[in-house]
Amino acid sequence: MKNKPEIFSHTFNLPYSALTIGGRVKMDWLLNVFQDVASTQCHYQKVSGFDMAEKGLKWVVAQYRIQIHKSIDWMTPVMVQTWRAPWKNLYEVRQFRVLENIDLEHTTRDPKPLVTASSIWILIKATNNRPVRLMPNMPPSLMTCPRQEPVELIKPPAGLTRIDHECSFPVHFLDLDLNEHVNNRVYVRWAQESLPGTLNFEYTPVTCDIIYQKEALPQDTVQSRVSMNFKNDLLFTDHVIARQSSAENLASLMFTWKRTDTKSLFHTKK
Repeated sequence: MKNKPEIFSHTFNLPYSALTIGGRVKMDWLLNVFQDVASTQCHYQKVSGFDMAEKGLKWVVAQYRIQIHKSIDWMTPVMVQTWRAPWKNLYEVRQFRVLENIDLEHTTRDPKPLVTASSIWILIKATNNRPVRLMPNMPPSLMTCPRQEPVELIKPPAGLTRIDHECSFPVHFLDLDLNEHVNNRVYVRWAQESLPGTLNFEYTPVTCDIIYQKEALPQDTVQSRVSMNFKNDLLFTDHVIARQSSAENLASLMFTWKRTDTKSLFHTKK
């Protein structure tokens, strides 16, 4: 796919900090990258979080749907692309794609995506956290971009059918972002850390659906609960992140994991 003006691209080599045991890409690192490239494009379009803060508004993410199609090795040249479109003046649909970085201007083949993701972003009023319409608050040029089909809204499960494991996490200062609540990537970490025993060593996530429902705030403690279902070499997990003090659900997450036999080059047997 040739680059288009409405597509923002950023290129780099996959860094060491992106990898966990066995050279697997960290899911929460992907969310950081997505947020960074989206924020950079928004900066150039004059609709960044800083621009909206001057109007008393905030961008909040409502959901993510992420699929890892292929593992990425350290120092692989990659290109992260993002593009956005309004949907019926209600919210922004933003797409992401991670590609191996080849010369798109001098090749006839389209590189296959390594990672794809879609997300929904809502503009809210800072004083009461209520959604506002896009049109009065966005440049007219951003409301007339090519029509985009809506992302399928992810429906949160009615509740976990059972709880196979749970643990609690305090909100730390470094979990917070400029909106003074827990950053969206942290919920993924809380969910992954709730897997019992050695499952995080034995399985790697390949899909992740996230629905953000309420904000975790400074001094909160959250309860992370997981229900697990094994099928052949796959593991399916449903997660609920809840505020411990009030039992409010803050986020729901659904993962698909595949068994991995990747062994770390740095592991030394004792």
